[in-house]
Amino acid sequence: MRVAKVVELKRGMFKIVMDNGDSFKAHEESLVRYRLITGTEFDEAEYNRVLNAIQYDKAYVDALKYISYKLRSVSEMRKHLNEDYEAEIVSQTIHRLKDEGYLNDSHYAEALKNTMLNTGDKGPTALQRELKKHQVDEDIIVRMVDIFDSEIDAERMNKIKDKELKRHKGAYRQFKMKLQEKLYQKGYTKDHMGMISFDDDAFDEQSHFEKDFEKYYNKHMKKDTTHASKQKLIQALMRRGYDYGMIQEKLGGIEDEFI
Repeated sequence: MRVAKVVELKRGMFKIVMDNGDSFKAHEESLVRYRLITGTEFDEAEYNRVLNAIQYDKAYVDALKYISYKLRSVSEMRKHLNEDYEAEIVSQTIHRLKDEGYLNDSHYAEALKNTMLNTGDKGPTALQRELKKHQVDEDIIVRMVDIFDSEIDAERMNKIKDKELKRHKGAYRQFKMKLQEKLYQKGYTKDHMGMISFDDDAFDEQSHFEKDFEKYYNKHMKKDTTHASKQKLIQALMRRGYDYGMIQEKLGGIEDEFI
């Protein structure tokens, strides 16, 4: 079996055409290592060894490119390589990457934790979910989640609260309930909620109440001042989180209209 032609492709790749019509691609490094030049002859066993070695080289180069964008977990790399290579090649490549320090789930978990801590607003259980999704070992997950938890402080929690409060329009009590739900979704616990200070005197709940009162008054009572309509108004405002006493005080001036 003889190399009939070598065609240069893009990005350091070459197409090798054999005299029996077979063809395959190889990196320039493989071209030199296995003497893939026109006229080189191989017996069948040697040819198969070369093909296997080239696949291994390609998988390794592809893996390095995949890692170059960001750190990857072992399972993430395995899934990526499985798309183009046989299981044995994938296992050999991953083993080499681990030996050379390119793949390390402990380092991956730490990097992900630092990213979440320094550039986002997610909490420890969000890290736990993400690491489990990537099939990281449980002992690594437990250790990294504990470290993340120890690095959460009141400053972080109150910054998140202040950011959410700027967006909120409505009752302060409703804000607290929504914030708690959102923080649970982001990966925080009751202990983290306990770090938050809710003494937001500058929050103008009254202005939001006035707008909501007008909105629901026009919807339920502008053309219908029955007792049933009044109750719909009250229920709508209470669902928005406003205090019953505040609502009754607002209605006090026009109470007789609902009787």
